[in-house]
Amino acid sequence: MIGIKIAGKSRSILLALLVFNFLFLICTTAFAQQSTSSPYSRYGIGDVAGKGYSQGFAMGGTNIAMQNDSTPLFFINYGNPASYSSLRLTTAELGANFNRVRLESASAKKTINNASLAFISLAFPIKKWWGASIGIIPYSSVGYKVSDNEVLPNIGSVNFLYQGSGGINQVYFGNGIKPFNNLAHLFFGSNRYQRLTSENKQAAISHIMKRKKAAQGLSIGANASYLFGTFENTRRSIFPAAAFAFNTRTGTTTQVNGFYFDYGMQYAMTIDSVRHRDLKKDVKIIFGATMAAQTNVSTKIDSLSYSYFTNSLGYEIVKDTIENIHDVKGNMTLPLTFGFGLAIKKGGWLVAADYSVQNWSQYKVFNQTQGLKNSMRISLGAQFIPSSKVNAHYFERVNYRMGLRYAQTALELKNTPLVEYGLSAGLGFPVGRNFILRNFSMVNIGLEFGQRGTTKLGLIKENFFKATIGFTINDLWFQKPKID
Repeated sequence: MIGIKIAGKSRSILLALLVFNFLFLICTTAFAQQSTSSPYSRYGIGDVAGKGYSQGFAMGGTNIAMQNDSTPLFFINYGNPASYSSLRLTTAELGANFNRVRLESASAKKTINNASLAFISLAFPIKKWWGASIGIIPYSSVGYKVSDNEVLPNIGSVNFLYQGSGGINQVYFGNGIKPFNNLAHLFFGSNRYQRLTSENKQAAISHIMKRKKAAQGLSIGANASYLFGTFENTRRSIFPAAAFAFNTRTGTTTQVNGFYFDYGMQYAMTIDSVRHRDLKKDVKIIFGATMAAQTNVSTKIDSLSYSYFTNSLGYEIVKDTIENIHDVKGNMTLPLTFGFGLAIKKGGWLVAADYSVQNWSQYKVFNQTQGLKNSMRISLGAQFIPSSKVNAHYFERVNYRMGLRYAQTALELKNTPLVEYGLSAGLGFPVGRNFILRNFSMVNIGLEFGQRGTTKLGLIKENFFKATIGFTINDLWFQKPKID
């Protein structure tokens, strides 16, 4: 017997936690950097990050019905925690984003680039019916700098400057289980099975087994998250032509801390015929649903307003403090969110569709609504893998992806709903395959072109290009496999 010795379970878990804690510190610093440049991020909590990693990003952002198969490569889908139950190998994901946005108004254009760390997660199987994941991801991002000029009666020209930065991060720990995974095994050991066998009632046994196997396709899961972060919003009123008027500045810092829970369900089934016609290959169908209840998180606000003038060296000289509010504590109400998804897999093809809604009209800060509207998103994506054979040509093992999405955002400005849409594509490149030690890796690249807003009624249109690169690593941890 040939033994392959792997580090003990407790030592492996300790090593994994130490590595994750180290990367957690790096990510916390990286996520604190500005990762958006949208004037629309000044509303609410900023631009809310999409769920899912590089694979789902390239497929239009679909994630609700995405689930691993029984063979590698595995991926982490924190968008629906029920998917953790289908993990068979320890999986790590790390990714980064690049955003290029072209802001366009009726009279001006500007292009801004941003790069940021996107996510880091670790997932691992605990039992054949139970998997877990831990990770850190951005929840929302604020980043903008907008100026506007108006001519006011009896005052003259006034320049208004709006600026913001920061965001909210999310650390999560999730679990997914298959509650009926062992039904068939339990039935074989039951007195009922023994009785039906002795009575030679094979049809009844087959009928019962069919029902129990169908129940085994159900998965449920939950993520427990801790939200934390700070974002700042500043408004300046500058009077360039008024000799005796002082400029004013109002800066508000909002700090958020609190727990947040989201839940998921998936049901997978396989069919081998349609209307009594045999299919050449079985078709796997997955239904998914997600939900996060309306949640209150702790919020602290500091606000300072003052009048000032600028000296000949360009420094601000404070004249009078208008308002100084410090350490005011209250709550922020995050909205109810729910979504539904469908995925169909046949051979190397995977097609997925999502529909989700967020009830932003109930978003409140210190019990005050912010005038937001309910948002809606529709996503559609597809993936094709030409061959799953071990000896297939490399480009036959590459994952080819594409997708599109449409969203009605939470903003309605000047009676105009703010709409967003995007078209995406991507590739998944396998890197190394060791079937003895069962470690597999993939580099995922995704691109998206899209648009948000309009230049009508004095609004701003965003034409954006987003790119993401993610690294997926599968390995055999916490076990001691042997080869005879």
